[in-house]
Amino acid sequence: MNTDKVLYFLDVLAQNTSGKGQVIADLYTRALNGSDAVNTLKSYLNEYDYYRETGQSLYNDGLEMYNKVFADPSNALELMPQIRQMTQKIKNKADSCRDLLMSSEPFMDPVDVIKNKDTIACMRAYRTIAAVCVYLIALYEGPKSIDLLSWNDTAGIQERIYAVNTKFLPALMRVQRPSYWWVIRKKRLGGKALFGGDAFYLSYESPRTVDIMCSGLNKEAIGTHSFLNVRAFELEENDVPYCWGIGNLISVSPDMGLDLLQGNITVDPRCPQGAELEKKLPSPVECLRTLTNGGIYCISPENLLLSMNRWQTGREIEIRKRSHNCLFCGKYQRDGRLVCRSHFTSEL
Repeated sequence: MNTDKVLYFLDVLAQNTSGKGQVIADLYTRALNGSDAVNTLKSYLNEYDYYRETGQSLYNDGLEMYNKVFADPSNALELMPQIRQMTQKIKNKADSCRDLLMSSEPFMDPVDVIKNKDTIACMRAYRTIAAVCVYLIALYEGPKSIDLLSWNDTAGIQERIYAVNTKFLPALMRVQRPSYWWVIRKKRLGGKALFGGDAFYLSYESPRTVDIMCSGLNKEAIGTHSFLNVRAFELEENDVPYCWGIGNLISVSPDMGLDLLQGNITVDPRCPQGAELEKKLPSPVECLRTLTNGGIYCISPENLLLSMNRWQTGREIEIRKRSHNCLFCGKYQRDGRLVCRSHFTSEL
């Protein structure tokens, strides 16, 4: 319906008719209720959330314009350009705010108008962005690098936007991703090595070298940036990549990264206990989960190596103690000693 033409017709009718004021007023109301311009403004007022001084001013001006046209329908035709202008003003602000929210870069410009059906989604999105920032910072630099970050889950959309753009994203952008990968292999100890048995060792290699070396392996993820060679684990193979990755091993997923801000992050796993050493070394993830008592952890590859060797060597010691074999050379001890007498000399 062409509302402008209807309003013009009603203006002419009102000027040339007497005694029909209420009827004409009802016709004005029906015409305005069918107006695309008026209904668009009404939808913008109802379907958007308005923030800060600028957003609230837009809402107040729009509501005033909407009420004014119904309060004075005889001047509706003159008010239509202002209504369309007000609607366009709100739309322009909403579009610019949406572009900011979709930006991949941190921004400082205020967000004043957001579609209310998108507000909850935006709040969830910004929480996820903050969580992933924390996760990646801890992954590459360790938990000390997130000490100055904090998150309030009761905060509204404006506070979340501010926190992400002024704290979390800038902190992530300062992080330097390592230019190397770590690789852990297992080898057989021989010669005069203490205890004998197997041990793990760590090396740092270029991404291209690791990619070529590990591309054909049957692997499974032990983190977002680390992997386990399934065959080497199951068959206890030596001198092949056992596990590899970049950065630290973290117990939580990226979308749960904010859990790292709660503190009590284990960075140095405990030693395995006697009962645990009755079974062979589990997968790296299970090893860390056991040695951190199921808590939140952020473990460097160096501490992963230490934990694996503690378990491996501890199990070897437990096996030799139970079988009464010398801890140094493996020779059977009839008198229940832990080591052969011949391994010790005295000046006396």
